[in-house]
Amino acid sequence: MNAPVRPARGRSTALTQRVVWALTGTVALFVAMLVLLAYLTFDQMEDSLVNDILATESDRVVQQIIKGDLDFQDAGPVALGQTMKVWRVRGEADRQQLPAVLRELKPGMHLYEDAGMVWHVSVRHVPDGLAVIYYDATENEARVDEFGLIVMLLGLACTLGAYLVARRVARLAVGPMLRLTHQLASWAPGAPDMTVDRDDEAGRLVEAFNRVQNRLEQTLAREREFSANLSHEIRTPLAAMRSDVEIMLLDPHLPGQDRMRLERTLRGIDSVVVALQAAQALAREEAGAAEPVALADCLHDAWGAQAAAAERAGLRLVDRVPPHVVVELDRYALLMVLRNLVRNAIDHAAPATLTVEAVDGGLDFRDNGPGIAPGDLPFVFERYYSAARRDVGSQAEPGALRRGLGLAIAKRVCDAQGWRLDVQASNDGPDRGTRFRLRFDVYSTQP
Repeated sequence: MNAPVRPARGRSTALTQRVVWALTGTVALFVAMLVLLAYLTFDQMEDSLVNDILATESDRVVQQIIKGDLDFQDAGPVALGQTMKVWRVRGEADRQQLPAVLRELKPGMHLYEDAGMVWHVSVRHVPDGLAVIYYDATENEARVDEFGLIVMLLGLACTLGAYLVARRVARLAVGPMLRLTHQLASWAPGAPDMTVDRDDEAGRLVEAFNRVQNRLEQTLAREREFSANLSHEIRTPLAAMRSDVEIMLLDPHLPGQDRMRLERTLRGIDSVVVALQAAQALAREEAGAAEPVALADCLHDAWGAQAAAAERAGLRLVDRVPPHVVVELDRYALLMVLRNLVRNAIDHAAPATLTVEAVDGGLDFRDNGPGIAPGDLPFVFERYYSAARRDVGSQAEPGALRRGLGLAIAKRVCDAQGWRLDVQASNDGPDRGTRFRLRFDVYSTQP
């Protein structure tokens, strides 16, 4: 089946670049605000400093004029240093000596800026006229501009540093997504069957997840199909074998030993049928049809299928399940769980006594065998786990594999049915042994 044709995508900035530009833009905006604030603050400080100097000098000049300490005999201003001058205006002739921009100024503080020149001017009343004092702040403004250039360069350096740091942060943030996308893409290559409008890391990750989902669905479908086919192919010869055994058991002259063997064969065939039914339900990962099940009968069937092995191992059963206890559940799933629990007792507890009793909500399995070490208890439901070997999932002897699968299968069946299976054990003291607790989601008792 061909993958659908995907429409052409517009150009899209990669997620990594978007993270970089977002972080860099945020830092650049913050730095620009700081640079502007620093420049304006420094400019205001320079203006305030010049105004303070000019006000102080103006007060001093007025006092000197009143005392007659300043000599205004010559036409023009009196220099008070390299940046300050003072004019005394007593009439129109003196006013004409002033620069044109200062002639019409009223008493007070004034600021004049033109062609790169910055003057701070103070006009004061004095006897017989006015005193005009000006301060040439051009050099002060040049220092302000130099300061602004310096902080701007520092801001650019900070922005560049932020860009480099943002690239590193973006790689650290998006890197795990890229690695995950690469791993998923290598595991499930091919084209996705859905359209993703994003052409960045997130879009590629969605595509990879889609391919993995498709592969998992195909794998599950093949597993279910294989399970159904296997069950169908095996059941046909099993049905024929069961019919032959049942016909042979109808012979009244059949010797006792032969009858016992045929009954054992019949129980074995039933065990295989139950295992196939439960395995098929397990492959579908869904609970089978519920029906009224007598727990005592189900336990009898589970024990009967392995009675010979239990006898050879020295395991004795104490059945304390009343025959009237009936539960609505999947019989095949319960048989699989019970048989695996019995088999576990045969393999690991025998020689011992296995006591099974009905409790409120389920069944309890107790044995007085050697128990389980506390360090092994959390792993008893792991696949391929054995107490002698704790490397789960590695190569092991056939016996270890068989022993390591029973409880894992029982646990998975319980999870699929909505039941609960847990274990308690002790390997020393008078309470030595193992207890498995099986609890059902629905429990009812019928007389």
